[in-house]
Amino acid sequence: MSDRIPKAVLTEALRERIKRRRVLAAVFCTFRLEPGFFEQEILPVLFDLPLHQSAGIRRLQLENALRDLAGQVAVYYDLRGLAVGDGTAALDVRRVAVSPSAGYFHPKNAFVLVVDDATGERALVVLTASANLTRAGWWENVECFHIEEIAEHGRSRTAPEMQRFVSHLRRLARHFGPQDALERVADFLTTVQPIVHRQADNVLHPHFIVTGVPQARPLVDQLKTIAGEWLGGADLEIISPYLDDADASGPLADLLDSFRPARWRILLPEERGTARCREALYHWVHARGGQWGRLPTAHTSRGSRQSGGATVPPRTVHAKVYRFLGPDWEITLVGSFNLTRPAHQGGGNVETGVLAELPGRRRPHFWLDPVEEPPAFPEMPATEDEDTAPDVVPLLVRYDWGTGEAEVLWDGTTVSPPLQAHHGVPLFDIPPLPPAVWTPLPPAHAETLSQRLRSSSFLTIVDGDRRGVVLIHETGMAHRPSQLLDLSPAEILKYWSMLDADQRAAYLAARGEDVESLAGGDAPRQPVSSTTESIFDRFAGTFHGFACLGRAVREALTEGRTEQARFLVFGAKHDSLPVLLQRMVNDASGDLVDRYVMVLCAQQLADQVRRGWPTFWASDPRGAERLEAALTVRTDLRAQITARNDATMTDFLDWYEPHFLGEQAEAPA
Repeated sequence: MSDRIPKAVLTEALRERIKRRRVLAAVFCTFRLEPGFFEQEILPVLFDLPLHQSAGIRRLQLENALRDLAGQVAVYYDLRGLAVGDGTAALDVRRVAVSPSAGYFHPKNAFVLVVDDATGERALVVLTASANLTRAGWWENVECFHIEEIAEHGRSRTAPEMQRFVSHLRRLARHFGPQDALERVADFLTTVQPIVHRQADNVLHPHFIVTGVPQARPLVDQLKTIAGEWLGGADLEIISPYLDDADASGPLADLLDSFRPARWRILLPEERGTARCREALYHWVHARGGQWGRLPTAHTSRGSRQSGGATVPPRTVHAKVYRFLGPDWEITLVGSFNLTRPAHQGGGNVETGVLAELPGRRRPHFWLDPVEEPPAFPEMPATEDEDTAPDVVPLLVRYDWGTGEAEVLWDGTTVSPPLQAHHGVPLFDIPPLPPAVWTPLPPAHAETLSQRLRSSSFLTIVDGDRRGVVLIHETGMAHRPSQLLDLSPAEILKYWSMLDADQRAAYLAARGEDVESLAGGDAPRQPVSSTTESIFDRFAGTFHGFACLGRAVREALTEGRTEQARFLVFGAKHDSLPVLLQRMVNDASGDLVDRYVMVLCAQQLADQVRRGWPTFWASDPRGAERLEAALTVRTDLRAQITARNDATMTDFLDWYEPHFLGEQAEAPA
């Protein structure tokens, strides 16, 4: 065991664990959420793709990559921890706000289900950390994390408590209906055989510790049960950014009384040279025989200076680490547990952590350097919930792009007051709502909401003097219009013909470089048009492009990837079939016969899907209706063709159309 403090980049550590395997589902948990930062900088970890440096183009590439994971990526965050942060959300991620009955939803986890396509072996990569899904958490603060991997049908000591946590998370998210990504993680955990022994060969197995769930015991009691015989009498070091606003620390006293450490040291939480605790608490620690400490400057320095030579403030220490140090071993708890009463109570905050024995046999030492001189103290010490929004209105809002319907739910115990939705100016009024019941918004309000979502997923809700920001929960994302890039009909056909994800990502990047950066919901530029004639502008390119699309749709439906097929057949994205047909209407400059043949090919594919997969066709009546309506452009195109030719063209098309459609429709899949 090294005396050095281990260091790693959180994003790279998670990417390395995924190891180029295909992601099947991902569930993230956080107290504080910056949706724009999450989508732009954390979500890419799930994909082994060459993503563009431009935020707008990268979002377009991620929008495409997420199709295979439609509904299978979810973020659970505390309703009080939402932050506008760095831009809006726009991608197919289920954004689920939760509000525990007691305390805060405070865990920081990622459960990523992956598969090795070469072997078919599945595994669950589990991240347990102190970092929120924010820029500060992943890029700026000093944080801590633990990553482990659980094999399908393998053995694990942590899996049973993970199942318990997932079950509680399902209850917290009950207002949002089925949780597809969460269910896939839960189903996977049922395949894992639990390890019942606490240790093997005198080495402690990793344990997943949870508080804030039903029948959960206080943290100190769980530590005693798991490893009390080892932890008693060991040295103790605690790194926690928040302490109770009190003259004495109850959670620290419980740890000291339970384990009676030989020596102990605790981080002095500071901000710009001022301690974030009471002066009485500072002296109480010394009276109990402990020491205050600071992390070495090498781990908190930003390594640069401001203009004029001023020193840049050190990085904020946000890690939560409890180290028990023996003569030749170390057992460490890493996770979300601050040294506060709400975090340590069994029925307080929802918290998670991993207790594990670190490898090695050298005598471990404290990481913290002792504090020699008392710091300055504030009039009002920081508290654990200081990062919550100043005003929180407990309203949940969701919009379904597939149906065009919107609903609201008052997450309270009594009838809500009258509310008003704002976006700079009032948008619409919401009458008093019953508690815990989804109430449909009038169609006009739903349409207003859909227009709002084209630029931002945030909505301000006004309740008297309170103004709270809510994040709209979006579903039916196949039907959400792509706000970043429009392709011409020829470009759509070429895109369909791409062989793999890397080619498609590179193509989108090349086309997107002609578009301004659109991060944060800026208005899109005009469609990109192709002026260079190529094979994709004539019949061979048309047939090839549709053949590739048809193969992709058939494979998706055969393999059960229904949402992927929905994006292609019924969706509203840049390469969806209805979008191509709409381009036929809007792009009157294209060759009339080329456009007519494209629509015939689209009709072929629609007929094949309707006859071959009637259940899929019936599952999206609104999408099917829109596609059939778009296909009616064929009548107008035919009329234009016959008007330019003699009467024999009408006879020819009367023969050609049923022959073309009938012959192709009967072709084997």
